[in-house]
Formats: sequence, C-alpha cells, structure tokens
Amino acid sequence: MLKLLPALFVFSLFAPLCAKAQSRYRLTGSVRDGRTDAPVVRANIQILDTGIGATTDSVGRFSIPLPRGVQTVQISHQSYETAQRTVTGNRDQTLSVLVNERVTLLRETVITANGPGQQVRSNVGGVTSISVRTLKQLPTLFGEVDVMRSIQLLPGVSSVGEASTGFNVRGGNTDQNLILMDDAPLFNASHLLGFVSVFNPDVVQDVALYRGSVPANYGGRAASVLQTRLKDANATHLMVAGGLGLLSSRLKVETPIIKNKLVVYGAGRVSYLNQMLRVFPVPSIKGIRAGFSDYVVRANFTPNRNAGPSKNKLAFTYFSSNDRFRFPADTLGQADLGGTQSEFGWNTRIASLSWSRYLSDRWQLQASGVWSRYRSSISNPDSTRAYALTSGLDYKQVKVALGYTSGSGAPANGKKTDLGGPRLSAEMGLIGIQYDVVAGRLEPTDARSQINPVRLPNEQALELAAYATADLAVTKNLSVQAGLRTSWFGQQGPVMTYAYRNPAVRSPETLADSSMTGSGQFAQTYNGLEPRLSVRLALGESASVKLGAGRMIQYLQQLSNTTAALPADRWKVSDAYLKPAIADQLTFGYFQNIGGNAVELSVEVFYKRLTNVNDFKGGTVLLLNRYPETALLQGNGFARGLELYARKNTGLLTGWISYTYSQTRFRILGLTPETTVNRGNYYPAPYDKPHMLNVILNYKLGSRVSVSANGVYNTGRPITYPVGKLYAGGRIVPYFLDRNQSRIPDYLRFDIGLTINGLRSSGQPDSKRRFESDWSISCYNLLSRRNAYSVFVQTPTRYAQYYNRVDIYKLSVLGSAIPSLTYNFRF
Repeated sequence: MLKLLPALFVFSLFAPLCAKAQSRYRLTGSVRDGRTDAPVVRANIQILDTGIGATTDSVGRFSIPLPRGVQTVQISHQSYETAQRTVTGNRDQTLSVLVNERVTLLRETVITANGPGQQVRSNVGGVTSISVRTLKQLPTLFGEVDVMRSIQLLPGVSSVGEASTGFNVRGGNTDQNLILMDDAPLFNASHLLGFVSVFNPDVVQDVALYRGSVPANYGGRAASVLQTRLKDANATHLMVAGGLGLLSSRLKVETPIIKNKLVVYGAGRVSYLNQMLRVFPVPSIKGIRAGFSDYVVRANFTPNRNAGPSKNKLAFTYFSSNDRFRFPADTLGQADLGGTQSEFGWNTRIASLSWSRYLSDRWQLQASGVWSRYRSSISNPDSTRAYALTSGLDYKQVKVALGYTSGSGAPANGKKTDLGGPRLSAEMGLIGIQYDVVAGRLEPTDARSQINPVRLPNEQALELAAYATADLAVTKNLSVQAGLRTSWFGQQGPVMTYAYRNPAVRSPETLADSSMTGSGQFAQTYNGLEPRLSVRLALGESASVKLGAGRMIQYLQQLSNTTAALPADRWKVSDAYLKPAIADQLTFGYFQNIGGNAVELSVEVFYKRLTNVNDFKGGTVLLLNRYPETALLQGNGFARGLELYARKNTGLLTGWISYTYSQTRFRILGLTPETTVNRGNYYPAPYDKPHMLNVILNYKLGSRVSVSANGVYNTGRPITYPVGKLYAGGRIVPYFLDRNQSRIPDYLRFDIGLTINGLRSSGQPDSKRRFESDWSISCYNLLSRRNAYSVFVQTPTRYAQYYNRVDIYKLSVLGSAIPSLTYNFRF
C-alpha cells in the first residue's frame, strides 16, 4: 500500500486543478481581534445565500469565490461575537473585519483550539489541539501552567515519572518527539529536571500534538510532533500581563513601535526556588539548590497592512532558557570523577526569522531560518576534583515552502450551488538542516584539580528533505490528505571510524583498525522515502471514520541507558553503527459527535512497526565513551494499542476522559549471546505501560469561580530485578536473568484546583484598555500518595556472605501533597 501513495498524491494534487472554475470573482480578506488587533485563526466565513464557506488561516486571512449580486457574508468564531457584512459581487474585492470577544455570564472552558466538530471533519486522526485557556484551567504543580504535563493527560501519551524531562507517544522513546516552538526545535523542553515546562503560558497561542497521521512537512522524528504556536505581536497599545506564584513570577510587555506595522513583545519568567528551600529546612533536601529563568522576544512587521489584508509579513523570535540544579553528593561515580556535590546546568537558545507573502489569492510563499543551540553541563567545585563536563548540539535550518488553496466548492451548509467542485489545499517545500553535536568535553576548572581533560570529537551532519502534501475534499463525504517526503542524510568529516576484529562482538579490547574521513567528505549516508496518507469518510454530519498510514525516519538520536532521559544524555548522529530509527504506523479511528457537538467521542487503534530500536549492553557506561558502538545494541520491535477518548465541550461541566491500552516490545537478536537480549525473545520496552487512565474535569460554580480536578492512573513501568546474588572476592554481585520482566507499583494521583476570576474593568465604554485578574489555587497529589519513581534492592554489605536477606527500597520523588497559589493579571 505504501508504494501506491506517491501515485495517489500526484492524482490528488493535480486532479482538482483541471476542474473548471465557475466563479468569476473572489473575496479575500482578514479577520482580526477588535481589541488586540491579533489575527483570528479558524474563524468561519460563510456567504449565507449560497452556503459557500471557508476558514481563516494562521494569519487570519481567507479567500472564497464571490457570486454575482449582493451577498451577505457572515463571520463567526466560538470565542467572538458573530459579525455580518454586505458585499456586491461585481469585481474582486477585499474585506477586513474586526470582531469583538464574546462575553458570557458563565465563561466556558474552551477545550480545543479548533472549532466544534473539528475532530469529525478533519482529515487526519491522532491529532489533538489544546488552547492556552484550557491549560490555565487545569490543576498544576507549583501553580505553573504547564504544556508538557498537560500533553501527558492525552490518550497514547505517558511518562516514566515525575522527574522525567520527556514523554512517550505510542511506543516511541522520549527523543523521538519533535518539540517545536513555532518552527524551531527544542532538545530539552523542561525546567527543574522535568517538573516545569519551558513554555511561558503568556505567549502560547495553542498546542497541537500529532501522534497519528503526521503531515509530510514534519520530519526528523519517529514518534510524534508537538507544535506549540506562539502568539503574534499585534497590540495597538501598551499591554502588560503577568503572574505571581510560589515558585516563579512572570511578566509580559507588548507595545507597537510603528503603528499598524511593527509590534514587539517581551516576556520572561524567573524562579525563586532557592529562597523557598531555605524557608523549609527539611533534612532530606538540605544542600539542594535549584532555579530557572527564561524569556522570549517576538517582533512582527507587516509593512502594507494599511492597504488592506497584509501581503507581506515578517516575524522574528528569540528565546532563551537557563537552569541550575545542585545536589549535595556526587552523581557521576560511574565515571570515577568523585566530588562532594554535583551541579547540573543546561540552557537553550533559539533565534528564528520567517517571511510570508501572498503571491495571489490562492498562492502563498513562505521562507524561514532557524538557529537552535542546546548545552548541558555537570560540574563539581571541589578544588582537587574540580571539573566541568559539557555536551550539546547546534541546529541550523533553512526552509522554503509554496502553498496553494483553491476555492471552497463544498458548501458549509450542504446546499448545492453552481460553484461546486473539489476543494484543495497543497504545500511543497525544501528543507536543509545542519547538525553540530558536542559529544562531550571534560575540563579541570581549578589549577589544583587532578581531573585529566577528555575531549570527544564533535560530530557534524547534513540533512536535506523535500516534501509535497495535499489536502483534498474529493466529495462531500470523502476527503484525502496525501503526502510524500524524501530525505537524505550524510555524516560529515572529519570522522574517525573504528573497525573490530570480530564485528559481532565490538569492544575496546577487540579494536583492530581505524579510518579517517576528511573534512568536507561524507563518512556515511542514508536516504529514504516517507509516504503519508490519511483518508476520511463522513458518516453523516456528526460521524466519520479515518484510516492513516505513514513512515517516519529519524537520523539524530539520544543515547541514554537510564529509564528517564537526563539533560546530560548524549545526542548522536547516525553513523556506520547507529542506523536511523524507522517507524511505520497504521491507524484506524471512529469519531462521533453528539448533542450538537457538545460531546466528542473517538476510538482509535494503531499498530507501529519499529526498526532499529536502541538498547544497551548491561553495565555499560555511555558517559565520555569514545566508542559508543561497543555499548550499543539495535534491533526491531512493535507497538500496538487502543485509545478511547470522550470530551465534553460546553455547559457548566467540561473536560475529558481518556483510556489507553498499549504494548511496546523490543527484540534484540545478535550473532552472539553478548549481543542478544532475553535469548532473542520479545520483551517490554523500558517505558511500556499497558493501562493509562486520565480524567480531567472543570465545573463552573458561578460567573467567576470554577473548580477543576485531575485523576491519573497508569501501570508501573518495567524493571529488572535480580534473581539471586553471588559473593566473590569480598564483593556482592547481583545476578540478573531476563530484562524488564517485572514492574514497579502502579501510579495513582489526584489533583484539585480552584480558579477565581476577578472583576473585568474597561474604564470608559469606548476604551480598549481594561484590567483583568484571577487567582489560581491548586493542590498537586492531594492524596499524598508516595508513587514509586524507581525500586532498587540492596544487601547488607557487612558479613554479606552470611546473610540471605535482600532489602527492597522505593524511591518517591513527590510523596506529599503540594499546594500552590498564583495571581495573574493583565491590562
């Protein structure tokens, strides 16, 4: 079936272009917020007399056929008051509309950024969008509105624990998720080792998670895409927003520089966790120090907005994030570095510049450049053992895309018109990516230090990709999204490639030879086709079935032999030994809306074939390992599952319930017992969790008060327990049999929150400035359950040869209820 996708794509892309256009004129325009002048995305545009309809794009623009004569155009959106305009169809016209925010006595929670019924009408399955308003309604840890923790409440998404910096989607590892801030990738999207997300809620517009049918314009990861879209700078006057919490404070300032053309905002957060730790001198956290900060600056320039809907748009974004975490003990004993304490530090820098231009009513050209830098460090201040260990990577991307949107031939209300014909939106583009990986540098930081410097060679690589994707409404009930992506990857020199006497058993002791690839040459190359297909069949106005298939290839991977990815884990490009990860996924889903789109129901099943999954030999060390291929094992696997999802969008009670049953299995079958895991049998992946249940509810108690609750349950992750112990030479050696055949205790958590919206005041009736405020009170882990993060065993070391007792210990990261209080304001 995958071989047929290119032909299907070509047919879907060019077939509708042959249809005869029956509309003589076109109506183009934009829809913007009447108070902030921000573009209104996904607003519905409809010509009432004929039923012709369209929706606004990411910059608030639309383009639809315009029949002859006097026509009434209606503009509607779930968050804005409905507006109507009258136009006369005697020529091509432009229309700019300002809409006012809808104000109701009971402010409803908006669960999704898409319009009602979008999950039924959308061509793709396995996609969920969440608005920032929904994020702010959920109970939070430390009062921080968190994108990453909210994503973990969706079906098919899990995490190994509270102190994890990543999440797992449908059998994928944490590094297989492409996390984007607009078009810029984030290689660590968390603060405080996973407790807080780096996304500031004051600048986030909405969040979309693609875990099923991923469009062809996304690539480079094998599991999912998390697209976080930032708000545009669009204020017509000075605006200030922020928040004060127990953990951190936020501030955002937005102001126009050139009226109606250039607008800039800056937003930042800073934590004061160190001060909080000193207030509560708990012995178990004595000596721990932690803190973070981040800020973002965004500028939007629309030079010709005064001439109607802007044809050109420039956007610049700069983001910076910093973290520090100190432990009162050595955490790198495996590397024989010693020391009395360890300080983790990691930071991210992102700069992006994008330009878009409407060449005509139907064609749009976009170009962007992205630079992203990630660095992590571990250091110890002891004079004789002082060191700094750094690693990270630099990412550079250039992208050019051309988009096409035809008229909306399928009427929004189902009426037949003389403007029929298929509706098509298509995009094609070219992408170039440069990787520069800092594998590891160990440097002494004191003249008295006894640490010897170690510097692993940097790794460079080039990735090129071309893609084309089309979204076609073939008939009123049948629509197709087809795409094809082709990618090429090359590991660039200088590269030293090692050869071993026995390739089946690679080890430093069997090193036989090496070869050098010079600068400007490619030591190893890979390429592949990544077809994508999603078909939707409507079963009436409120139900549909969807079938999806696709392949994703990942050339950059993170090497980690711990269950939870840490900021210090090593990123590595594909080479002669580390092959690209490949995921082939099939999905099928049924989607049903009831009660006039008030309740959305869905059932999805998926099967994913995993190629070149990574695992590691037992007892190996990856830190500062010059020969990582000697520790690496690669094999195949599969993931399969069932996802149930029910969501209520309107009324006093809103929220969703999701249940996921899934399995993820690996199979490592080498040529020798040393390179084979569990005798070549399938075994659970380290992050496999068969059962996951999430319940998220929000209830309106009054016009300004709402209460929310989260309930989370999932199966404990796999773990390897020793089946015995050996005593040899005065040392106790645990004996392990099979990998990942046991599980830690199940995870259960309950959170509760209360939101109190303050008075909204706008001063004079015609004033555009108003003050808004709210209080957020929450309690994380209300039941004070000591959920297990890990379980380990230990035998008494004294007279161990005479003891048979084995002590079992459970590590809980957050074992008590954590209350929080946050005050938010905006004016």
